Amino acid sequence: MSTFIFSLSDISVSDDSPVVSVNNTDSFFGLIKGSQLFIAGKLPATIEEHDTAARTITLRENWAQGSLNNVAATVVPIGAVSTLLQALENNRAAYEAFLENSGGGAGSGNVDEISWSVIIDPPITATSWPTWTQVQGDINEVLPETATRFPTFPEIGGKVLVEQLPDDIDTDNKRTRALSPPIKREKSFNQILSDYPTLKKTEVRPTESPNNKRLIQFDDVRGEVHVALTDRWFTIPTTIASRAFPIFYRGLILRFNNNSAYTGNIKMRVYPMGTGGLGLPNNPTLANHQWHEYETTVTDLYKIGEFSSQYFEGIIEYIELDNGWHRFDVEQSDVRSLNAKFDTAFGTLRSPFRTFYQKADGYWYSEDMFPENLHSIGASWAQDANNPRVFTVTEATASNDALRFFSDSFDDFQFEMVLDVSYVAGTLALTVSNVDPNKVYFQGPARFITDERIYFKRAGSSTTAALTVESIKMRIPHYG
Repeated sequence: MSTFIFSLSDISVSDDSPVVSVNNTDSFFGLIKGSQLFIAGKLPATIEEHDTAARTITLRENWAQGSLNNVAATVVPIGAVSTLLQALENNRAAYEAFLENSGGGAGSGNVDEISWSVIIDPPITATSWPTWTQVQGDINEVLPETATRFPTFPEIGGKVLVEQLPDDIDTDNKRTRALSPPIKREKSFNQILSDYPTLKKTEVRPTESPNNKRLIQFDDVRGEVHVALTDRWFTIPTTIASRAFPIFYRGLILRFNNNSAYTGNIKMRVYPMGTGGLGLPNNPTLANHQWHEYETTVTDLYKIGEFSSQYFEGIIEYIELDNGWHRFDVEQSDVRSLNAKFDTAFGTLRSPFRTFYQKADGYWYSEDMFPENLHSIGASWAQDANNPRVFTVTEATASNDALRFFSDSFDDFQFEMVLDVSYVAGTLALTVSNVDPNKVYFQGPARFITDERIYFKRAGSSTTAALTVESIKMRIPHYG
């Protein structure tokens, strides 16, 4: 939308016609609807539309002030109308004042004719505020001399009087005259960063003193986090819970006291580890190495863990009877809530309880189960006399030249093994099936999860290696 005043030097309009013709190339591009058209001192007309191609302007009403040809005109847009009217009013007031001062005021009968060109082009003094010089004269005549220039140094320097100094300035001591205000010292960005501990990945458990260094070491293999203290290391616990589980071995039973018998409903949560549900009340069919909750009805039940000469092997997490219940999460031999005790049908009675620790992955891990006595060790293998966890193997070529830790009953258990391999030449298999990912290709610490017989042997034609077995832990899923 244009807010400019257009001056047209050659237009024509016929009486009783709304169309104004622009006879030359004067531009009226951007002219807006509602603008006022002033022609040759006539009353203004309102513009309805325009056509730059046809060189015409259409008025809102038919022109009724006589035909005009080849005359000049002015287009004033809406945005400038109020400005123009104010200018006209200012010009009128100025002109009346002029007449009054010249003796030609109202009633003098000496009023000159005013042309329209004077109205539409008033003097500058009628359309703007007067300047300071026009009203008061030269402003420099009323300002002080120092306000008309920049001051000189002596004018702003001067000398500070003793009375103007702060009270804590001792004027008798020359050192205090140079004292500056106290400065608050802030640590630099580098100093601030040095206060944060350095994060570092490690494959070795730290043993030497950190010497007051700010360090945190992460061990992804063992799942450990070590924080440096002043002169020692602190290992952050990474377990989220711990509890005991009773692992029923073959022959272990829970016998009701005084040879009493139970008749009624029984509900249990169990984790079979070899014989499924055999040995549990009514010998249910259950898959091994999975949690199961099952419920049944019994008559004259004297013991739990043996049924119809079958013996249960695995974990019993809780038992619920009609007259009581018990959760086996702490080590005990007398289960009074069930009026029963641990006993054996044969063999030596020993505690079935093992402590397990739950980690962030949701699994429960037992304490280290590295055996005191190996199940078997091959001819090419050697166990260190000073550290029984250290083994070496030299050019093992036979498939049965192997290192074995447990008996057959542990074959299907799931274990976590952490090994630290000093060197290896030729691939080393860790399980009887000789398949990935349970193979060792490189030296260094590594973690493995197995669910078959642990059986260290050559994976190819031959293997030579030295390794340390840091831990072997049973792993079971969470029962929730």
